[in-house]
Amino acid sequence: MKLKLNAQPRLPSLKALHTFEVAARCASFTEAAEELNVTLGAVSRQIRHLENELGVELFHRKGNAVALNDTGKQLAIDVTRALTLLQKASDRVRPEQQQTLKLTCTLGIASHWLAARLPALRRADPDVSLVLDANESLRDLANGEADIAIRYSPTATPPPHSRELLADTFAPLASPAFLAAHPRRITATDLALSQLIHSPWKDGQKMGIAGWQDWFAAFGEGTPAPRGILTFNSVGHALQEAIEGNGIVLGSLAVAQDALATGKLVRVFGDDRQLPAAYHYRLCWADSAFVSATTRRWVNLLLQAADQPPAF
Repeated sequence: MKLKLNAQPRLPSLKALHTFEVAARCASFTEAAEELNVTLGAVSRQIRHLENELGVELFHRKGNAVALNDTGKQLAIDVTRALTLLQKASDRVRPEQQQTLKLTCTLGIASHWLAARLPALRRADPDVSLVLDANESLRDLANGEADIAIRYSPTATPPPHSRELLADTFAPLASPAFLAAHPRRITATDLALSQLIHSPWKDGQKMGIAGWQDWFAAFGEGTPAPRGILTFNSVGHALQEAIEGNGIVLGSLAVAQDALATGKLVRVFGDDRQLPAAYHYRLCWADSAFVSATTRRWVNLLLQAADQPPAF
């Protein structure tokens, strides 16, 4: 008998892999059967067929209940990523009909920077159906949870497949009406007696979004940071509170640039007493070898909106 040398292992059934991906995502064979519009028995057979092909078990089974084991969890991550890439590859060669692009970003960027630019962006590419996912959670671009993300990233270690969108700095900001009630030059002592607003956040290296404690340590002239600071978990919400005249915010100049340009906010100390940022806002996408023409187009449009050079 003639042996085949260097034979490539046969790939598992694509149908079985798709069934596995749905079952893993649903954490239920019954729900997977409903999503796939097949019988429960058909799902069970496909899963068992895949396990036989691979020579491993992928689920813990106890009666009618199933749960991924460690092997199944790892395979589910890889299969989801692979099927997403296959879907994107297929989409790229199909004639583009209704194009959909999902953009994810923080609430602050969505409300204070992106919203004002959306009309021009839509006019530049009116055939795209845009899904804006504004929240503080990270979406997995490699697994297709979004096409483009605007993320607050360390300047020293930028993520792959990204470009700087907005540099950042922190400074005391207030509404003109608020400052009009304080006609003389405001000092650090005056700040300590005012309603202060911030939205601090720090990573494991104590870097991130500055708080008033950071500002008073740098510029307080011996005045300690006061108590009674109003804290928000969103940069955008903190800025909005200051825009409405309810205090002085230690604000991100990246997010507040439009409010400053339109006079809704002003810098309390002019160009002085600003804290540098170890983070900045970056535009991120999946591996450029797999992104669609629509994604590439919108990456460049968003960079243009921030006066940055194109990426593609």
